Amino acid sequence: MVYRLLALDIDGTLLSSNNKLDRRTKEAIQFVRKKGVIVTLVSERHFHSAAKVARSLRLSHPIITHNGAFVSSSMDDPIYTSKIEHSVLMQLVEFLETYPCQIQISHERLSISNRPRQKNLIAKMTIGMNEPLFYPVTYVDTLSQYLLENYESATDVKVKLKDKKIMDDIEKAMADYFPSLAVRRTSEHDITLIRQGTSKFNGLLFFAGQFGIPLNEIVAVGDGPEDAEMIEKAGLGVAMRNAPEEVKAKADWVTRTNNMDGVAYVVREVFRKQLRVHF
Repeated sequence: MVYRLLALDIDGTLLSSNNKLDRRTKEAIQFVRKKGVIVTLVSERHFHSAAKVARSLRLSHPIITHNGAFVSSSMDDPIYTSKIEHSVLMQLVEFLETYPCQIQISHERLSISNRPRQKNLIAKMTIGMNEPLFYPVTYVDTLSQYLLENYESATDVKVKLKDKKIMDDIEKAMADYFPSLAVRRTSEHDITLIRQGTSKFNGLLFFAGQFGIPLNEIVAVGDGPEDAEMIEKAGLGVAMRNAPEEVKAKADWVTRTNNMDGVAYVVREVFRKQLRVHF
Protein backbone atom coordinates (compact mmCIF):
# COMPACT_ATOMS: atom_id res chain seq x y z
CA MET A 1 0.00 0.00 0.00
CA VAL A 2 1.27 3.50 -0.86
CA TYR A 3 0.49 6.16 1.74
CA ARG A 4 0.49 9.79 0.58
CA LEU A 5 -0.51 11.65 3.75
CA LEU A 6 0.80 11.45 7.32
CA ALA A 7 -1.41 13.15 9.94
CA LEU A 8 0.08 13.63 13.40
CA ASP A 9 -1.37 14.74 16.72
CA ILE A 10 0.98 16.94 18.78
CA ASP A 11 0.55 16.52 22.54
CA GLY A 12 1.16 13.00 23.78
CA THR A 13 2.17 11.98 20.26
CA LEU A 14 4.83 14.13 18.58
CA LEU A 15 6.00 15.71 21.82
CA SER A 16 7.43 13.86 24.80
CA SER A 17 5.97 14.32 28.27
CA ASN A 18 8.24 17.33 28.86
CA ASN A 19 6.89 18.97 25.67
CA LYS A 20 10.12 18.43 23.74
CA LEU A 21 10.45 17.47 20.09
CA ASP A 22 13.05 14.72 19.89
CA ARG A 23 15.81 14.82 17.27
CA ARG A 24 14.86 11.33 16.01
CA THR A 25 11.30 12.49 15.46
CA LYS A 26 12.46 15.50 13.43
CA GLU A 27 14.71 13.28 11.33
CA ALA A 28 11.88 10.80 10.70
CA ILE A 29 9.57 13.59 9.52
CA GLN A 30 12.22 14.86 7.09
CA PHE A 31 12.80 11.27 5.93
CA VAL A 32 9.15 10.81 4.99
CA ARG A 33 8.84 14.27 3.42
CA LYS A 34 11.75 13.44 1.11
CA LYS A 35 9.67 10.52 -0.12
CA GLY A 36 7.05 13.02 -1.30
CA VAL A 37 4.56 12.28 1.50
CA ILE A 38 2.48 15.24 2.73
CA VAL A 39 2.78 15.72 6.48
CA THR A 40 0.28 17.72 8.51
CA LEU A 41 -0.54 18.27 12.18
CA VAL A 42 -4.00 17.51 13.59
CA SER A 43 -4.22 19.12 17.00
CA GLU A 44 -6.48 20.48 19.71
CA ARG A 45 -4.03 23.37 20.05
CA HIS A 46 -4.89 26.84 18.83
CA PHE A 47 -3.32 27.84 15.52
CA HIS A 48 -0.47 30.00 16.83
CA SER A 49 0.78 27.28 19.16
CA ALA A 50 0.49 24.45 16.61
CA ALA A 51 2.15 26.58 13.93
CA LYS A 52 5.27 26.84 16.11
CA VAL A 53 5.56 23.05 16.08
CA ALA A 54 4.96 22.99 12.31
CA ARG A 55 7.76 25.50 11.76
CA SER A 56 10.18 23.47 13.88
CA LEU A 57 9.42 20.48 11.62
CA ARG A 58 9.70 22.65 8.48
CA LEU A 59 6.23 21.64 7.32
CA SER A 60 4.95 23.47 4.26
CA HIS A 61 1.29 22.47 4.09
CA PRO A 62 -1.73 23.72 6.09
CA ILE A 63 -2.25 22.34 9.58
CA ILE A 64 -5.47 21.24 11.29
CA THR A 65 -5.98 23.01 14.62
CA HIS A 66 -8.64 23.79 17.26
CA ASN A 67 -9.76 20.11 17.12
CA GLY A 68 -10.51 20.44 13.41
CA ALA A 69 -12.23 23.84 13.52
CA PHE A 70 -9.44 25.80 11.81
CA VAL A 71 -7.35 24.51 8.89
CA SER A 72 -4.78 26.89 7.49
CA SER A 73 -1.18 27.79 6.72
CA SER A 74 -1.64 31.28 8.13
CA MET A 75 -3.76 33.14 10.65
CA ASP A 76 -5.46 35.28 8.02
CA ASP A 77 -6.25 32.88 5.18
CA PRO A 78 -7.87 29.63 6.38
CA ILE A 79 -8.92 27.02 3.84
CA TYR A 80 -11.56 25.61 6.19
CA THR A 81 -13.31 26.70 9.38
CA SER A 82 -16.06 25.22 11.52
CA LYS A 83 -17.04 27.91 14.00
CA ILE A 84 -19.96 28.79 16.21
CA GLU A 85 -21.61 31.71 14.42
CA HIS A 86 -21.95 35.06 16.14
CA SER A 87 -25.75 34.93 16.44
CA VAL A 88 -25.67 31.49 18.08
CA LEU A 89 -22.71 32.51 20.23
CA MET A 90 -24.59 35.58 21.43
CA GLN A 91 -27.65 33.54 22.45
CA LEU A 92 -25.44 30.92 24.10
CA VAL A 93 -23.54 33.45 26.19
CA GLU A 94 -26.72 35.22 27.28
CA PHE A 95 -28.09 31.84 28.40
CA LEU A 96 -24.90 30.86 30.25
CA GLU A 97 -24.69 34.23 31.99
CA THR A 98 -27.83 33.34 33.95
CA TYR A 99 -25.59 30.86 35.82
CA PRO A 100 -22.61 31.71 38.07
CA CYS A 101 -20.14 30.03 35.73
CA GLN A 102 -16.87 30.90 34.07
CA ILE A 103 -17.29 31.22 30.27
CA GLN A 104 -14.37 31.31 27.86
CA ILE A 105 -14.88 31.75 24.12
CA SER A 106 -11.94 31.10 21.81
CA HIS A 107 -10.91 31.46 18.20
CA GLU A 108 -7.64 31.39 16.29
CA ARG A 109 -6.44 34.77 17.55
CA LEU A 110 -7.36 34.96 21.21
CA SER A 111 -9.65 33.88 24.01
CA ILE A 112 -12.18 36.05 25.84
CA SER A 113 -13.50 35.23 29.30
CA ASN A 114 -15.84 36.80 31.81
CA ARG A 115 -14.25 37.77 35.09
CA PRO A 116 -14.52 34.82 37.51
CA ARG A 117 -16.94 34.95 40.40
CA GLN A 118 -15.10 32.13 42.15
CA LYS A 119 -11.74 32.70 43.79
CA ASN A 120 -8.68 31.43 41.87
CA LEU A 121 -10.81 30.37 38.90
CA ILE A 122 -8.58 32.23 36.43
CA ALA A 123 -5.72 29.91 37.27
CA LYS A 124 -7.97 26.86 37.05
CA MET A 125 -9.26 27.88 33.63
CA THR A 126 -5.70 28.26 32.37
CA ILE A 127 -4.28 25.03 33.78
CA GLY A 128 -4.37 22.30 31.20
CA MET A 129 -4.42 24.61 28.19
CA ASN A 130 -1.52 23.99 25.87
CA GLU A 131 1.05 26.79 26.01
CA PRO A 132 -1.33 29.32 27.61
CA LEU A 133 1.32 32.06 27.49
CA PHE A 134 1.14 32.03 23.70
CA TYR A 135 -2.64 32.38 23.68
CA PRO A 136 -3.72 35.75 25.11
CA VAL A 137 -6.83 35.72 27.29
CA THR A 138 -8.84 38.93 27.55
CA TYR A 139 -11.08 39.29 30.62
CA VAL A 140 -14.25 41.34 30.38
CA ASP A 141 -17.01 42.13 32.87
CA THR A 142 -19.82 40.90 30.62
CA LEU A 143 -19.28 38.65 27.62
CA SER A 144 -22.65 39.41 26.06
CA GLN A 145 -21.81 43.12 26.09
CA TYR A 146 -18.45 42.34 24.50
CA LEU A 147 -20.16 40.38 21.73
CA LEU A 148 -22.58 43.24 21.09
CA GLU A 149 -19.59 45.44 20.38
CA ASN A 150 -17.42 42.86 18.60
CA TYR A 151 -18.63 40.60 15.82
CA GLU A 152 -16.85 37.42 16.92
CA SER A 153 -17.36 33.76 16.07
CA ALA A 154 -15.77 30.97 18.12
CA THR A 155 -14.01 27.69 17.54
CA ASP A 156 -15.15 26.57 21.00
CA VAL A 157 -16.70 27.70 24.26
CA LYS A 158 -15.48 26.35 27.61
CA VAL A 159 -17.69 26.46 30.69
CA LYS A 160 -16.53 25.84 34.26
CA LEU A 161 -18.61 25.68 37.42
CA LYS A 162 -17.95 23.97 40.75
CA ASP A 163 -21.60 22.98 41.24
CA LYS A 164 -21.91 19.60 39.49
CA LYS A 165 -25.71 19.56 39.62
CA ILE A 166 -25.97 22.89 37.82
CA MET A 167 -23.42 21.72 35.27
CA ASP A 168 -25.59 18.66 34.66
CA ASP A 169 -28.58 20.97 34.09
CA ILE A 170 -26.58 23.13 31.66
CA GLU A 171 -25.43 20.09 29.72
CA LYS A 172 -28.97 18.76 29.41
CA ALA A 173 -30.32 22.15 28.32
CA MET A 174 -27.86 22.37 25.42
CA ALA A 175 -29.62 19.67 23.39
CA ASP A 176 -32.99 21.43 23.71
CA TYR A 177 -31.93 25.05 23.19
CA PHE A 178 -28.81 24.75 21.04
CA PRO A 179 -29.12 21.75 18.69
CA SER A 180 -26.45 23.20 16.37
CA LEU A 181 -23.84 22.68 19.10
CA ALA A 182 -22.10 19.53 20.30
CA VAL A 183 -21.30 19.15 24.01
CA ARG A 184 -18.19 17.44 25.36
CA ARG A 185 -18.03 16.87 29.11
CA THR A 186 -14.34 17.04 30.00
CA SER A 187 -14.88 16.69 33.76
CA GLU A 188 -17.73 16.95 36.24
CA HIS A 189 -17.04 20.70 36.48
CA ASP A 190 -16.19 21.43 32.81
CA ILE A 191 -17.89 21.27 29.43
CA THR A 192 -16.69 22.32 25.99
CA LEU A 193 -19.13 23.41 23.29
CA ILE A 194 -18.33 23.27 19.57
CA ARG A 195 -20.27 23.47 16.34
CA GLN A 196 -21.91 20.18 15.35
CA GLY A 197 -19.68 18.30 12.94
CA THR A 198 -16.45 19.80 14.23
CA SER A 199 -13.81 17.12 14.75
CA LYS A 200 -10.23 16.31 13.97
CA PHE A 201 -11.44 13.67 11.53
CA ASN A 202 -13.66 16.06 9.56
CA GLY A 203 -10.86 18.62 9.40
CA LEU A 204 -8.52 15.92 8.12
CA LEU A 205 -11.13 14.72 5.62
CA PHE A 206 -11.41 18.23 4.16
CA PHE A 207 -7.63 18.62 4.07
CA ALA A 208 -7.13 15.29 2.27
CA GLY A 209 -9.88 16.17 -0.22
CA GLN A 210 -7.95 19.27 -1.28
CA PHE A 211 -5.16 16.99 -2.51
CA GLY A 212 -7.37 14.21 -3.85
CA ILE A 213 -6.09 11.76 -1.23
CA PRO A 214 -8.55 9.00 -0.23
CA LEU A 215 -8.81 7.74 3.34
CA ASN A 216 -7.02 4.49 2.56
CA GLU A 217 -3.86 6.46 1.65
CA ILE A 218 -3.69 8.27 5.01
CA VAL A 219 -1.62 7.29 8.05
CA ALA A 220 -3.08 8.92 11.20
CA VAL A 221 -1.23 8.87 14.53
CA GLY A 222 -2.64 10.04 17.88
CA ASP A 223 -3.16 9.30 21.54
CA GLY A 224 -6.40 10.90 22.76
CA PRO A 225 -10.16 10.35 22.49
CA GLU A 226 -10.37 13.18 19.92
CA ASP A 227 -7.97 11.17 17.72
CA ALA A 228 -9.98 7.93 17.87
CA GLU A 229 -12.18 8.60 14.82
CA MET A 230 -9.31 9.47 12.49
CA ILE A 231 -7.31 6.50 13.80
CA GLU A 232 -10.23 4.17 13.16
CA LYS A 233 -11.08 5.47 9.66
CA ALA A 234 -7.65 6.18 8.17
CA GLY A 235 -5.96 3.67 5.89
CA LEU A 236 -3.49 2.99 8.70
CA GLY A 237 -4.53 4.13 12.15
CA VAL A 238 -1.76 4.23 14.75
CA ALA A 239 -2.20 4.77 18.47
CA MET A 240 0.57 5.65 20.88
CA ARG A 241 1.21 3.10 23.62
CA ASN A 242 0.47 5.86 26.14
CA ALA A 243 -3.06 6.25 24.70
CA PRO A 244 -6.14 5.06 26.65
CA GLU A 245 -7.23 1.48 25.96
CA GLU A 246 -10.36 2.61 24.10
CA VAL A 247 -8.18 4.57 21.65
CA LYS A 248 -5.73 1.70 21.16
CA ALA A 249 -8.69 -0.59 20.43
CA LYS A 250 -9.46 1.54 17.32
CA ALA A 251 -5.93 1.30 15.93
CA ASP A 252 -4.40 -0.98 13.32
CA TRP A 253 -1.07 -0.60 15.04
CA VAL A 254 0.09 0.49 18.50
CA THR A 255 3.53 2.08 18.44
CA ARG A 256 5.90 2.97 21.26
CA THR A 257 5.10 5.75 23.75
CA ASN A 258 5.76 9.41 23.08
CA ASN A 259 8.73 9.17 25.47
CA MET A 260 10.25 6.32 23.44
CA ASP A 261 10.22 7.92 19.97
CA GLY A 262 6.92 6.28 19.04
CA VAL A 263 6.34 8.55 16.02
CA ALA A 264 9.88 8.10 14.70
CA TYR A 265 9.55 4.34 15.06
CA VAL A 266 6.25 3.99 13.19
CA VAL A 267 7.30 6.40 10.43
CA ARG A 268 10.49 4.49 9.73
CA GLU A 269 8.72 1.13 9.77
CA VAL A 270 5.79 2.15 7.57
CA PHE A 271 7.64 4.25 5.00
CA ARG A 272 11.03 2.51 4.95
CA LYS A 273 10.38 0.56 1.74
CA GLN A 274 7.94 2.98 0.12
CA LEU A 275 9.19 4.64 -3.06
CA ARG A 276 8.86 8.38 -3.60
CA VAL A 277 5.28 9.54 -4.11
CA HIS A 278 4.48 11.60 -7.21
CA PHE A 279 1.35 13.80 -7.22
